[in-house]
Amino acid sequence: MTCSVVPKWISVRWRVGSALLAALALFSSVGCSLGVMAGRAIFGDPKQVSEFRTRTGIDLTKDEKKLLIVVRTPQSIEGESPSLDLDLIDAVSRRLKLHGVQIVNPDDVARWIDKNGGRFDHPSELAREFDTDFIAVVDVDTFSLHDAGSPNLYHGSASGQMQVFQVQEVAGAKETLQVFTGNFRNQYPPHGPVPCDSLSRKMFEKKFVDNLSDRLGSRFYDYRLGDEM
Repeated sequence: MTCSVVPKWISVRWRVGSALLAALALFSSVGCSLGVMAGRAIFGDPKQVSEFRTRTGIDLTKDEKKLLIVVRTPQSIEGESPSLDLDLIDAVSRRLKLHGVQIVNPDDVARWIDKNGGRFDHPSELAREFDTDFIAVVDVDTFSLHDAGSPNLYHGSASGQMQVFQVQEVAGAKETLQVFTGNFRNQYPPHGPVPCDSLSRKMFEKKFVDNLSDRLGSRFYDYRLGDEM
């Protein structure tokens, strides 16, 4: 019986073809991921539509609408961080302004709150005092700088609720209608606690407030997922 001999040129072509098929199979298995990575490299991360725009259909960065931010904190927090409400109003307002959202001057809001004993009973009081289209009321329920298991570690934790109201004129007077509400919970740093001797308490609190302000502010403007801290 005579054995057939495969010509050398056929053997070479077969090996090259097999290699190409293997490469195509590998590319098809990871092609989607590579495509996404390439798209991000060229165009950046896709933008996440803000909660405000999703709920109301209004883009505050483009529409001629003004927003007022106010923060309320309980007495249990005021003992450890007495200026937290004002710091958050200022920090969130600055971020909104940076992203093109028209805001009511936070200093004017702070002065009005201080003049009225540090509180208000209903957002309609703010609507009648300030020229604004929407009012965001942030109620901070809990706020802590230290890790629950060790006072020698910083691990910021905050939780609360945000209510957003639209200002409307009813019978010649400005009233507010709630358009949406949502809870928030935030930890900083997200990867875990840091030693207290690594930075001062004041510096850590500022970093935590900045991080919390980013989270709260991003509910009003579109942002890229990669921008989150």
